[in-house]
Amino acid sequence: MAQKLFLDALIGRDDFEVEDQSHSSQGPHKTTLSYADFEIPGFFFSSLRKPDFQRETNEWDAEKVKDLVKSFLDGDLVPAIILWKYADSYTFVIDGAHRISAISAWVNDDYGDGRISRKFFDNAIPEQQLEIAKKAREIINRDIGAYKDFKDALYEPDIAAEHVKKRLKSFGTRALQLQWVDGDSKKAESSFFKINQSSTPISDTEIAILEARRKPAGLCSRAILRGGQGYKYWSVFEASLAHKIQKEAEIINSLIFKPELLTPIKTLDLPLGGKNHASNSLSMVFELVKLLGINNTEEDTTGEETLKALVKIKKSMQRINDIHPSSLGLHPAVYIYSRSGNFRVSCFHATIVFIEELSNSKKLNIFTQNRAEFESIIIKSDILIQQIVRKARQANKAVAPLVKFFHAILDNLSNATSSDKVLVELSKSAEFAYLNLDEIHQEETVSLSFSRSTKSAAYISEAIKASPKCKICGGILHQKSISIDHKVRKEDGGTGLLSNAQLSHPYCNTTYKN
Repeated sequence: MAQKLFLDALIGRDDFEVEDQSHSSQGPHKTTLSYADFEIPGFFFSSLRKPDFQRETNEWDAEKVKDLVKSFLDGDLVPAIILWKYADSYTFVIDGAHRISAISAWVNDDYGDGRISRKFFDNAIPEQQLEIAKKAREIINRDIGAYKDFKDALYEPDIAAEHVKKRLKSFGTRALQLQWVDGDSKKAESSFFKINQSSTPISDTEIAILEARRKPAGLCSRAILRGGQGYKYWSVFEASLAHKIQKEAEIINSLIFKPELLTPIKTLDLPLGGKNHASNSLSMVFELVKLLGINNTEEDTTGEETLKALVKIKKSMQRINDIHPSSLGLHPAVYIYSRSGNFRVSCFHATIVFIEELSNSKKLNIFTQNRAEFESIIIKSDILIQQIVRKARQANKAVAPLVKFFHAILDNLSNATSSDKVLVELSKSAEFAYLNLDEIHQEETVSLSFSRSTKSAAYISEAIKASPKCKICGGILHQKSISIDHKVRKEDGGTGLLSNAQLSHPYCNTTYKN
């Protein structure tokens, strides 16, 4: 699958809303964009903005960027860029942000890893994004040439590469056509949605995120995804409060997305939320925020509701896997990832909802009492979880049945059903009668070479078996969430000697044991 470039930093964002300044003269508009207009810093780009509700510019891979730049250089047809400017506002891109960003990436040698991007994200750029950008640069410089190569060729054309020489004579005549939307901000916003729905349709989830951009759910989602970096939608709030929002978002981002996910999997130190720069990452975080009951109906005018929401989200994520005393230390490889190492967004959401419901109903101790057997069943249920998701057809619709599946397992265990019979009992119930237990033992399709997923599965299988267990509940320990417990408590005369130390989950040590 092609890897997408993250070019969101190249065009700034701002609010469409401007005061009516009908007395200000619009003046004549530019009709084309030439190479010089794409240079940063530059007069054109200093006033160019994307609407703050526009999707992130991360849908093009290296080949698509290369093809656009090549078409531009060769004078092939490139659709016009549609802009809007009203009175003394910035110039907003209504349609064509990816086209402008692609050429700007080439001109400024910034494919998501350059000086502009690093400043925009305060150097908080994932390694995988840096690697994708590096590969894009190599492909484009090899097949087209760097923008710098063309400028250098003006001084020394004799030593320029042939593919640069060939385009040099017409280089200065190339330009992108511009069209302009007339009217106020409401007309511009209406035009934006009409144009983008007809060309690259916006999904219902994306529309919901755009509409929630000033509500706690939307503000939290965008802040969490980039760890408080990038365009700061919360900067309109009072400075000290905005700073707190950013700090909380950084912590939650780390809880969900650290360490970075690399495949094939060769470590069990896996992030809870997969890759934070995947194309569906914002939707995934937005869905998580909604599942945790964050306000998605009313705008936050002060930032206080957004900060409260972030504190609540942080508490929930700390309970899942962290060194915090409340942490259950749930192992991502057991609860969230498939046997072959694929991140399962439905399991990520379902696990969080399941634990929230246990916490609200005061059943965390019941879960802890049965945890070792519960995890053994979850590991065996890899194929059954696939069946549940398949029946639901969509990951977000699979969350509710998965949560019910988890509850049903725990209920059976707490009612003294032996662990080797739990799945059989579930398959007899009306709710889970569709589960095919025979698939658990079916072999995979035979192949001569090991696939990436097979390599991941081989490692996970062996590593899980060898993982240390909590000496209190017997559940699997994750390295981010290990507490050192006194076998004999200090108040009962226990010492700090090695012989009195044992590994445990933080919750088991601080709450369950006591």
